[in-house]
Amino acid sequence: MLVATAHAVAREAEPTIGSVVKIAGVSRNTFYEYFDDLEHARAAAAQRAEHQLLELLRGAEAATRTPVERWRALSRAWLQWVNAMPVEAALCLERGRQALSTAGRALEAAFARSRATLIASGVRAELEDGLRLTAVAAAGEALACGTIAAQASEAGGIRLERERERQERALADLAARLLR
Repeated sequence: MLVATAHAVAREAEPTIGSVVKIAGVSRNTFYEYFDDLEHARAAAAQRAEHQLLELLRGAEAATRTPVERWRALSRAWLQWVNAMPVEAALCLERGRQALSTAGRALEAAFARSRATLIASGVRAELEDGLRLTAVAAAGEALACGTIAAQASEAGGIRLERERERQERALADLAARLLR
């Protein structure tokens, strides 16, 4: 039902519980066994997607040794998440009045941990505030939104894979330039 909720929210301007249960292939009673209303289901779907993103980012961090390796791995994990779960990612990329979405803040925190490790190793930090981190996360959000739009307009294939690889490099390069 969480995936069905994400699809209903993504497809419809005004999603309904009826559209969620139709996509999920369950009854309204089943929906109400788990959720109070559509907003509760939407929040649960977004929370699930955010949890999966955090796991991917932490795994990417743990599998690397150097800062540049880590930035590449974080960029790769970020875009893999978007490609694997575009509808759910779209839920997490909603900003509201925030500078970054919840997904963008997770990416920013991952890059911040990486940068803190770099600083702890003795590399001088020219900018201690979070402006550069926010810029990298905002660029990641922009790439994610572009990826979601491209997936919606194209069936997939080699072209999308090449574009994803290009975006990974671009995000990692931006991180390397701004966070050193």
